[in-house]
Amino acid sequence: MAKTKPVDKTPQPPPPQRAVLSRLSFLYQASALLSLPTEATSGQPSAPTGLPRYYTSHLLSVSRKSVQRLSPDVKHSICKRCSSVLIPGISCTNRVENTSKNERKPWADILVVQCTFCKACKRFPTLDRAKLKSKAAEKKAMKDVTAAAIETGTISKDETGDDDTAMDICPTNNDTTSAGT
Repeated sequence: MAKTKPVDKTPQPPPPQRAVLSRLSFLYQASALLSLPTEATSGQPSAPTGLPRYYTSHLLSVSRKSVQRLSPDVKHSICKRCSSVLIPGISCTNRVENTSKNERKPWADILVVQCTFCKACKRFPTLDRAKLKSKAAEKKAMKDVTAAAIETGTISKDETGDDDTAMDICPTNNDTTSAGT
């Protein structure tokens, strides 16, 4: 038998560039906070000035110089063209597109984020293909198990609950109250 190594309970040292990470965090939080609209003295929301964009561009340059990777969530929330923080409904618009024929492919959904300042678009896939394949495999396995159970006689076709006619039998959602009556 091999000897087991004793478990070392010494605390882990902090990351080597902890000061840089805290600086990056501060710059992102400051640019996000300053990007939010504030109410001016007239009561109408005012647009943010160039300071949030400066902080964001500074954040990107500091991360490049210190060779620190930004998380994908941070990268997705920064416009590549104008360096503004993308906040849905405030500094960007979000929409989902499906360019497949008649939108038949659910895995072809793409989230399009458009910056309101420079009109640049970023596209992100919305559905993970691996999850879709695992769901299809799970569904196929269930069908195989059900078919095997029907063949052996353990369950009948009526007990499976896989009626294709269920949609035809169910009444449609007819509204008895119309706008005129």
